[in-house]
Amino acid sequence: MFTHSIAYMNSLLTTAVCSLPNTHTQIRRWLLVTIVLSVVGKLALSFLLMIVHSESVFESSDSLEYHQLASNLLQHGTFSRGTEPPYEPELLRTPGYPLLLAGIYGIFGIRPAMVICVQLALTVATILAAFQIAARLFDERVALLAAMLLAVDPVSIYYSQVLLTETFFTTVFTVSLLLLLRTLTQPTRWLWPVGAGIGFALATYIRPTTYYLGGLLPIIVFCMICPTHGWQRAAKPVLVFFLLYAVLIGGWHVHTYRETGSMEFSQIKNQYLFIAKAAAIVANRDSVPLDEAQRRLSNEHFSSLPIDLRGASPVQMFESQGKYAIRVILDHPILFLWTSFRGVFASLLGPSNMAHLFGFNNVALRDAFLKGALSGFSISAWTITISSWIYAIMFLLILYSGVILFATQVRPLDRGTVLLIFTILYILVSSSGPEAYSRFRAPIMPALCVLSAAGFFHSLRMIRPSNLTAWPEIQLSPATLNKSTEST
Repeated sequence: MFTHSIAYMNSLLTTAVCSLPNTHTQIRRWLLVTIVLSVVGKLALSFLLMIVHSESVFESSDSLEYHQLASNLLQHGTFSRGTEPPYEPELLRTPGYPLLLAGIYGIFGIRPAMVICVQLALTVATILAAFQIAARLFDERVALLAAMLLAVDPVSIYYSQVLLTETFFTTVFTVSLLLLLRTLTQPTRWLWPVGAGIGFALATYIRPTTYYLGGLLPIIVFCMICPTHGWQRAAKPVLVFFLLYAVLIGGWHVHTYRETGSMEFSQIKNQYLFIAKAAAIVANRDSVPLDEAQRRLSNEHFSSLPIDLRGASPVQMFESQGKYAIRVILDHPILFLWTSFRGVFASLLGPSNMAHLFGFNNVALRDAFLKGALSGFSISAWTITISSWIYAIMFLLILYSGVILFATQVRPLDRGTVLLIFTILYILVSSSGPEAYSRFRAPIMPALCVLSAAGFFHSLRMIRPSNLTAWPEIQLSPATLNKSTEST
């Protein structure tokens, strides 16, 4: 029965893909309709949430922290989450998203609902950037399907409704990736590496996840440009990108050193290594829950401290915890790889649950469902929860069907596609903690939608060639990314 269901779904997908337009004008018209429907749907959800659960914008304690940071920036001119003087400098959060919130609050007043409106506009920018990436790597029909997939992605919809970094970060990250792809094909155009360097620096200020990409991407891009343009042409845009990125990121290093005495960009790295990566190893090593592992790890770390460091400042404690976490990881490399793999798996396959937006405890709902204890929640709670699970699972089935088709059938891979896959893997690995869930795949959803759409079109060409004879060939060869080299 499952096989028949998959076959039926594939048949529907084949029919849907075959019905997509194949002229430039029609594609642009469908893209506009996709964007309008996406915005209307998200606005409708926003209005519904304002009526049913007005506090849904504060999705978690993270949301409240960003809100407080923005309020302090606006009202007191200080980057601190303190609620009263003295306002201690912030050690964990970076200023990108709080600055956006402070700007919106400064214009419209402290109205979180206006932040949601801005984030809905950002989702449009993300869809357009994903469309452009797919059009450059493949063609506009693939790009349209990628835009459609991204428009209905439940994770993107969910995080457009809350005060968290996901939407802003995903937009900046995707646009920066597009500019880097343009750098590959037009290395003599200074606009692209300048924009990419600024973009990745801004993304790092929003979420430090991309911190090491600023050093890795120039090396990869240099190696990709060098064979076709020579090392001198390859070196110039790469140096522009790296220098801009380094200068912009270095500014915050200087700031944190002046404020805290530490040269770390953010202490969130040390905290994450300790409470997530190292704690996951202890949890598996001792066969205990994560919260118990975190408690044990804290006790072990404190016991290892010299007497003179037991009253250390928060900065010193975070840095000491980071070093201790690295020792735990080096002592248990196999457990580190295993827990990281589980985190990647959870990030990719965790279905989102809209019930949390409506004020229900999604973790408690999940546990009750697994235990069969359905009577503890209302019918409305279960209706929203089960509906969102079904929607998310169906979306993931479609998305990863296309990704699998791409991985198994599309050969050879061009430079741009390799770069896209590298960024996906980087984000997954760097975010693969024990508490990873659907939220952690939000930044890579545009890239996954691009690969999925390309997989469907490539498979369809192999399976149903008679339906596609009037369509121009989908370019999946290494020459594809060089179709804009006229300016080089």
